[in-house]
Amino acid sequence: MKSKKSTPKIKTIILLKTLGIALLLSIVAMLPFLHDIFTARGEGVYDWVPNLGIEKMLTYTNTQGREVVNGYSSYRTFLYFLFLHVFAAIGWAGWAKDAKPGKPYKFFLLAPAILALYTSLVIIFDVRESSFNEASSKIFLILGVNFLLMVWFLYNYYKRKKRKHNEN
Repeated sequence: MKSKKSTPKIKTIILLKTLGIALLLSIVAMLPFLHDIFTARGEGVYDWVPNLGIEKMLTYTNTQGREVVNGYSSYRTFLYFLFLHVFAAIGWAGWAKDAKPGKPYKFFLLAPAILALYTSLVIIFDVRESSFNEASSKIFLILGVNFLLMVWFLYNYYKRKKRKHNEN
């Protein structure tokens, strides 16, 4: 039998976990708008934001002689598109994690999450002008991911079916 002294400690731990999850969900919900919090339109990064040198590291002069940030016209635009795609990847992955067990579509929710993550990597590595960002590359990626997910699903399905058959 548990002592009653541990009950307030358990309630405190549950409260802290709940508050932590709520804080993380709030941050994820703000991802598409974080560029507004860190940067001012036409002015750059706010003074209160620590200068980690990220903007300077990502800034270069393109072939037309314009200064760009990873191929985008400004750091603000770069952050917007990056955070938007990360937000989408987290949303799809969260739905895949939260989908009810046994639903056949559960694994296939990972395909758009992987595509959003792929697009985020294309943005980070500034390969938007390459074949990595073409529609054909993304279609082949999705087809490949879907094929692998189907194989994984069928493998698990037949494995469960065989286990049930052996139990009977």
